[in-house]
Amino acid sequence: MKLNLLKILTLTVSATLLCACNGFFDKDNTPAPTPLTSYRPEAQVHKLWTTFANFGEESDYLKLVPAVGGNAIFTASKDGTVTAVTKAKGRTLWKSYLKAQLSAGPTYDNGLVMVGSRGGHVIALNAVTGDTVWMTAVSSEVLSPPAAGEGVVAVKTIDGELTALSENDGHTLWHYHQTEPALILRGGSTPIIYGPDVIAGFENGNLAKLTLSEGSLIWQSTVAMPQGSFAIQRMVDIDADPVIYNHTIYVATYQGKVAALDLSSGKALWSHEMSSFTGITVDNDRVYVSDAKSFLWAFDRESGTVDWRQPQLESRVISGPALINNYVAVGDGQGYLHFISKIDGHFIARARVSNAAIRVTPVVEDGVVYVLTKEGYLSAYTIS
Repeated sequence: MKLNLLKILTLTVSATLLCACNGFFDKDNTPAPTPLTSYRPEAQVHKLWTTFANFGEESDYLKLVPAVGGNAIFTASKDGTVTAVTKAKGRTLWKSYLKAQLSAGPTYDNGLVMVGSRGGHVIALNAVTGDTVWMTAVSSEVLSPPAAGEGVVAVKTIDGELTALSENDGHTLWHYHQTEPALILRGGSTPIIYGPDVIAGFENGNLAKLTLSEGSLIWQSTVAMPQGSFAIQRMVDIDADPVIYNHTIYVATYQGKVAALDLSSGKALWSHEMSSFTGITVDNDRVYVSDAKSFLWAFDRESGTVDWRQPQLESRVISGPALINNYVAVGDGQGYLHFISKIDGHFIARARVSNAAIRVTPVVEDGVVYVLTKEGYLSAYTIS
């Protein structure tokens, strides 16, 4: 993995493990980002607005992806600020200052905005006013945004616990637990609520499907098996959010695989060796994945064959991919937003959003792409 791992690893136990990793952490192994390559622009990027939403994630690697709901887009920052701005103009509707360090979210559903905290709480706010509706303690730190639907909020915590809460008042409905490795990436994938079921990926490389009503296990599939002698080599975290498309679930692991699984049975349909922790998205033709080297890949959705690979963003620490019109959009660690052809992976357009990194996946709705920098600036763009 070509990042400074010290910044994004989480140790859950043991001084022994720390000693084993000392040689690795003695110096920064982060490579220089690949210089931007020249290309012939084929479309124009238009900035609609920019606003300072909050103070962002600061130096942490946190999954504080914006959420869209109604006429607003919501953001959260590490310091506890949750903000709502209008989608049309970026005008601030409200700001709430929570007495908690936030580490995941926000998530929007049914008039609520939900965030997770470092102290192990899920907090639900009124999406119109920003007032706190309820707050519930869970087993440990929340590093992946909650999932919400069907009256249930599903939240995964750093200790491998999946907890279902009532969306109405936050009371606990059930728990499900998997044993996590001692060393994991500092992040996590968001569960998926799909009809009467919930699907969750864990840091041990397992994907599990459970009943939403009771948390009963329907199936479990091991997407990737740990390899190597050292804990750092055996990390197979599912940190990229799985995606469901046409009764197939697509999932990627760190130091493991990208795979397609049958949603009913969990049976693997195809897989390809890959290391990814940032993001995956799908359309009718392809599966698009940002890998740990900052290569962008496109796989045939049905067969898993490689349609194309874009390596010219290597070490630029790209975000997960988002789809807008006929393009794939990714941000990078130097504040650029890149638009890439879905057909063959060549560059279409580029915009400099900020000097600050774009770490979270851009959000797309109604032909507008919303981009949040690590310093908390939120911008809206279109492309034509």
